Amino acid sequence: MDWNDLKVVIALAEKGTLKAASSQLNVNSTTVWRRIQQLESELSTQLFIVSRRGYQLTEAGRTVLDSAKRMESLADGILIQSSLQHDKVQGLIRVTAPSTMATTTLPEWVSEFRRSFPDVEFEILESEQALDIEHRDADIAIRASHTAPENLIARKMRDVNLSIYASEDFLKVSGYNAPFKLSEIERLTAIDYVHLDNPAVHWYQKRIKHNAKSIHCNSITTALNAALNDQGIALLPTDDSYDLVELYQLDAKYNSSLWILANKDLRNTARIKAFWDFLITKMESYKVQ
Repeated sequence: MDWNDLKVVIALAEKGTLKAASSQLNVNSTTVWRRIQQLESELSTQLFIVSRRGYQLTEAGRTVLDSAKRMESLADGILIQSSLQHDKVQGLIRVTAPSTMATTTLPEWVSEFRRSFPDVEFEILESEQALDIEHRDADIAIRASHTAPENLIARKMRDVNLSIYASEDFLKVSGYNAPFKLSEIERLTAIDYVHLDNPAVHWYQKRIKHNAKSIHCNSITTALNAALNDQGIALLPTDDSYDLVELYQLDAKYNSSLWILANKDLRNTARIKAFWDFLITKMESYKVQ
């Protein structure tokens, strides 16, 4: 027995005419009539009689209708449960963030999120690089960049200013005296970046091209810690909480922006949507470091 034939029985019993039933089922009247004839032949019984009021159920027809409605109710229940299971906030979320967030702030946020959604598992990827979100190297990325990729869902959270910093002890040993002049930067040992590609880093590297270098690194966290340990000047996000001396703030044209990025195909899955909304709330009060 074809379940689609039983749906025709329900529609014809409710509507009373071939035209109305066919309209509800989005088929033509001939198809409705043919399926009723096929089902009556299969069951060896008449299900409907035709009267001036339209198609009326026979006694056998009412029995079949009751069974069909029970099957319809069961099918609807299965669909609802499947939908609820699909919408449940559970499963793995791969999040990539700069080292400054991935090593400190992000684990705290994940812990808070999992108190509400304990069935979510996280993979935290510490990286300054643009992982391929479109091909699911990560599900959500927090990135500092000037623009967001067009192939991703993106939410700009804030602009990020950049400055050159150094520790007081380093400056004393270097014989530095305020006020700092940008023209004097070449005589100071510098902490350099590798594998970071943005206009601010390009500007900085051009300025320190002939400087002595103490450390080459690919993360802001490493550069910050190196500066705190008197290893030289460093280009860092502007933040007055560092125990460092701000020597020079870059022009606004070198500012970066902090973005939350997600794969378009995954944005509306329950777990991604829940964490996306949570991140936006947390990022609104986050102080870039």
